[in-house]
Amino acid sequence: MNRRKMILDGLRSMRSLNIDSEAGLSFLTSQLEYLETQVYEVKREPLDYEALIPISTDAGPHVNAVTFRMREFAGRGKRHSGQGGDVPRVDVFYDEKSIPVVGSAIGYAYTFAELRTAAALNQSLDGDRQETAMKAWRSHMNQVGLYGEDELTGLFNSPHVAQASAGVNLLTATPGQALEFINEQITQLWISTKRNSVVNTIAMPGRVLGRLSSTPRSDNSDTTILEFIKRNNVSKTERNIDIEFRAAADLETAGKGKTSRMMFYEKSRENIMFHIPMPLMFHAPEQRGLEMLVNGEYRYSGVEFRYPGTALYVDDVTG
Repeated sequence: MNRRKMILDGLRSMRSLNIDSEAGLSFLTSQLEYLETQVYEVKREPLDYEALIPISTDAGPHVNAVTFRMREFAGRGKRHSGQGGDVPRVDVFYDEKSIPVVGSAIGYAYTFAELRTAAALNQSLDGDRQETAMKAWRSHMNQVGLYGEDELTGLFNSPHVAQASAGVNLLTATPGQALEFINEQITQLWISTKRNSVVNTIAMPGRVLGRLSSTPRSDNSDTTILEFIKRNNVSKTERNIDIEFRAAADLETAGKGKTSRMMFYEKSRENIMFHIPMPLMFHAPEQRGLEMLVNGEYRYSGVEFRYPGTALYVDDVTG
């Protein structure tokens, strides 16, 4: 149904609102439609989950679960005479997983007094409520996308991703030690995936990123540790990939035993996905007491690791 008509029909159904003027109703309808449109169209800085995880809305609002396959493969070609049936074959092994899709809600309201005043005086409605509802939804998705909830897991706490311990404190390590440690993790993931995947994203606690980006590589260098790593790593050498280094929320305590955690991974839709089958959608206005209530709903799932081997957690990076 057309959103404008939905809002107008909702207002007309509220007999207690007592707005008989079609002009007044039309003005209110235009105001509500405009404010909602602005909320969806405004350009916002991406939250961590939007920057760090590929997002899919493809499943659709009707689904109750997302089923996916984690894949591993074996086999390689070898020299063959061209005769006989001993042709080498590959095999693919699947571990099928299903994660539930759950629903949630957020809404906002205007009092009838506010609506009558706006209709009578052609006075703009306050748009903060719609914007706050949008912020509440995105904040919830950020928490789920990074750390999950209940039966859902997120980017930083998947049981399917390999975990290691750092053995170095990046807040006190020498530049040489920091360079060696980070390049070791990048190289390890590259080798463990048979050189099929390279790290393109590294998430870390804010204090670690702060030190790497502000500490010179040596006493007489004008290059920071971070700048040097960006130019000198396997991902850059092999694929000319510029690794994205980002700080992310709560990684100071995301590791085993509430230690700090870094994550090294190849971010791509082939490897990892956060499913939001139904982004926030507002319904028709309805009367609730002496207020006009606009309910919104959304549906989401957890983060799916299709190739867990393309990611690595490293804990205790700050001692």
